[in-house]
This record gives sequence, C-alpha cells and structure tokens, in this order.
Amino acid sequence: MLSKEQNALLTRIGPGTPGGDLLRRYWQPVALAEELPPGGAPLPVRVLGEDLVLFRDEQGRPGLLGLHCPHRGADLSYGRLEDGGLRCLYHGWLFDRTGQCREQPGEPAGSSFCQRVRHTAYPCQEAGDLVFAYLGPGDPPILPKLDVVARDDGIRAVENFGLWPCNYLQILENSPDMTHTGILHAGAGGERSDIWGREIPQVSWEEDEYGILCLQRRTNYDRYSHFILPTTNRLPQPWPGGKFKWPRGSAIFRTPVDDTHTLVLSVVFTPFVNGQAPELPPGVTFDITDQLHVHRLQDYQAIVSQGEIYDRTAERLGASDRGIILLRKLISEGIAAVERGEDPKGVWRTPDKDRLLDFESIVTDTLTVGSVG
Repeated sequence: MLSKEQNALLTRIGPGTPGGDLLRRYWQPVALAEELPPGGAPLPVRVLGEDLVLFRDEQGRPGLLGLHCPHRGADLSYGRLEDGGLRCLYHGWLFDRTGQCREQPGEPAGSSFCQRVRHTAYPCQEAGDLVFAYLGPGDPPILPKLDVVARDDGIRAVENFGLWPCNYLQILENSPDMTHTGILHAGAGGERSDIWGREIPQVSWEEDEYGILCLQRRTNYDRYSHFILPTTNRLPQPWPGGKFKWPRGSAIFRTPVDDTHTLVLSVVFTPFVNGQAPELPPGVTFDITDQLHVHRLQDYQAIVSQGEIYDRTAERLGASDRGIILLRKLISEGIAAVERGEDPKGVWRTPDKDRLLDFESIVTDTLTVGSVG
C-alpha cells in the first residue's frame, strides 16, 4: 500500500505538480489526425490540466495554443483559420503556431504592440495518424518512432476510445497487471483451464530502457506486452480466436487530461508480408476488432469502478502485483530525476535513439535470453 502523500505524488498531474512536471518531459498524443482535418474547425482539448486549442494552419501544420485569448479571454476554439494562423473571433487578434501575435486590427496603424505579445504555445508533431504535443520546458526530446506508429509498410487503424473518468495511473497499472487477463478477459480471449474455464498465466517483469517488458506463459503459448514510458502499452494483437495467422501489433496510449480524466487512444498496425496485405476471412477487417472493443469495455468497467482517484492506502498487494510495484517505482524515480534537473528514463535526445523501435525484434531478443516464471 501507499501513504496518502505517496498516492498524491503519483496521481496529481496538473501544472506545477511533481507528477505533472514528469509527464511534461515526454511527447503526449492529444488527438487523432482525422479529428483535425485540413480546414476543419479548431479543436478544444485539455491536456495535463491545461485548457488548450488544437488547430491546423493553412499549410496543414498542427498547432496547440492556450484556449483563451490573452487579450480579453475569448475562447479561441471559436476562432477562424486564416492568414497563416488562428484569429480570435472577438477582436481579431491573430496567432501563429508559435504563439506569436501577428495582427491586432483594433490597434493604431504602425503599432508594434503585437510584436510584444506571445501566447502560450506548444510544439506539435504528426505521426502514424496521431497528433503529439510537447508541453515541457526547453527544446523537445526525440519523438520515439514506435513501430506501430512509424512504419508505413502496412495498414494502420486508429481509434479514440474516449475520455475515461479516472486518474491515468490506474489505467497504466492495468498494463503490468497480467493476472487479470486470464480472469477479466476469459472467454473473449479463448483462454482455457480447469478453474472456472480460465487459465492464470505464469508471469514475470523485466525493467529495460523503454519501461517494463511483461511476460506471460500459458499452457500452449507465451505472450508479452511492453509498457513504454510514460503511458503506452505495446502488445501483439492476435486476430479474433487466433484462427487467422498474420503478424499484427497494437499500442494503447493513455494521455492524462487532468487528475480525474484520461484520454485513451489506440493504434493497430498490420504489416504487409512480401509486399502484400493479407486476404482476410469473411467478417474480419483491418479496423479495430470486436474482440479489442470487448476487452476495452471489460478494462473500463474494472478500472473506472476503482473511483476517480484510486485510494492506494487501503490496498493489499501480493506476489502477482510485482509489475505494479515496479511501475510505481519507475514513476517515482522519474519524478526524482526531474527534480534533480535530469531527463527521466525514456526521454531521448541523442541521434542513436532517433530510429525505428521495432518491438517485435526487441522482445524476441529478450525472450531468447530470458525466462518466464
């Protein structure tokens, strides 16, 4: 169990909090690219306790600004996309992607006032049909090239699983909690045993440079998932029932909106083999599968039922919860690193890290030397 103070340290993520300072050192996915079509209306978003507006300028580049105009506080999501930026509907102040004010129609001709006004703005990048933003200080680190997001030799399906009404940490803790897969998801995943029709897997966890490699061993197969700091779960995504054999992977992103809400986004990637997409059986598509929807609903019900912010002062952890304990340790160490003025684990700035992160190969290499037990 955690103390009240420890629980607050790990769960409070607003501006100025230690947890929020940690999360701001990473790129965060804030929307699906399709939610921000060229010429489309600005999109109000809330990220890490800040109210912001996401938009595309006339060149199609995403930008992220503070939601309220610094002039008189009008909501910029009602603004107009024109003249290379976002124009406030109230008095026409124009802001570019960097937050620089470019025009103030009501000011006297020749005024330099607009040059002295810079609004809150955060860098954005688009990758794998997602829009990422960096809300931290200084120059952004490398945006990790996660395979299911960065590869272009296949078919990708993305989905917004919506706003979950709970703190982000309890959703993260579902990743290394592998025992639940043989109970909560029994039936939908096809697990079998002589106990309630469920099989409890043997499990182990290994910390690595990305986060935590989570390994399971069942009667007839091994399975892994990879928790990648700060909020991503990367896992193989089998076809329904396991009857159709084709490589496929997925990633679930959990972006903290505020202390009691979390945005959940999903990517599923099916690579081409020998340059070809698979010929799918009847009823099977490249889109998010019914099975994945069932599992997300089951996870949602279990996780949200813990409350908006789970009270960890009353919990009782056992041997099967070692992965959860490791996750909390990594977050605590990350908070301490930021407080020392250092980059936390998983924040990369050197050229050797600016490469494709092929987690199928990473896990295969680990399994050849590791064990599950």
